[in-house]
Amino acid sequence: SSPPVGSTPTGNGSIGNFGKCSVPQIEFGAKFDGRRETSFRPVDPKSYAHGSAQNIDNISKFICDTLVNSCGADQTARNTCASALVAADSAPQKTGGQADAFNAVFGIRTNFNAIQPLDDHGNPIGGVPSSSPTATGTPSQSQAPNFGKCTTPQIKFAVGLDRRKETAFAPIDPISYPHGSADNSGVITQFICLELTNTCGANQAAKDLCTKAETAANAATPLTGEQADAFNNVFGIKTNFAAVTPIDNTGKPVVTNARRAILAAVIYLLPLHGQVTEDRNLAHRPKA
Repeated sequence: SSPPVGSTPTGNGSIGNFGKCSVPQIEFGAKFDGRRETSFRPVDPKSYAHGSAQNIDNISKFICDTLVNSCGADQTARNTCASALVAADSAPQKTGGQADAFNAVFGIRTNFNAIQPLDDHGNPIGGVPSSSPTATGTPSQSQAPNFGKCTTPQIKFAVGLDRRKETAFAPIDPISYPHGSADNSGVITQFICLELTNTCGANQAAKDLCTKAETAANAATPLTGEQADAFNNVFGIKTNFAAVTPIDNTGKPVVTNARRAILAAVIYLLPLHGQVTEDRNLAHRPKA
């Protein structure tokens, strides 16, 4: 049976209101920040600006502190984060199971426990992990989306993926959805939806939801984080990748239509502001 679909949107009383920040979530993987070893980091670096760390407590405590210091989260959200911190510490140390445990408290199903932990030389630690027990969720109605053996679909938008200079899209969970980054979000979303049929064993409700998410992403501003946010939102996951500045393949910021409109407005208003200032000066100038 399927777990709750993604996270509850900000403002839902069950997990709290996260203010201006997205629902907390942590990922686990290799090569974060150029590391050889596996480590943890926040999925949303805009809401929770912290680099990777081998100890999940460095990340989880920072996220919980940020809810208080920057996000303007309510007490329920802070309490949920405290529970997630405890859950993460209860899972096997330095494994993806800790990220899964943290995310599960927020209703987000991930399977980072399937990622092989690596030491600081890049060598495997221990045996090959199994699927995370925290990712199984709780029973739900038969008509609810069931993603089979895969996690709830979710994509990210960032610079530096696969050593790219430009911003690109990629699945959050590379185990369930093994695809590299792509400039075009449609390459990623289409692959994820196909995986639900070809590999995951998802039910029809899950496939239909993914099609809806794919449509939502295509309707958002192309080549921006808005497409990732739109896709994730259909699964009930609030992200803020729209805040990530699009970068072209030369490493330079891309001026989107929205940014062009803002710049045009500023350029238009500046002369008017100057004229108003001049008129005021003339009005207050002593008469000869």
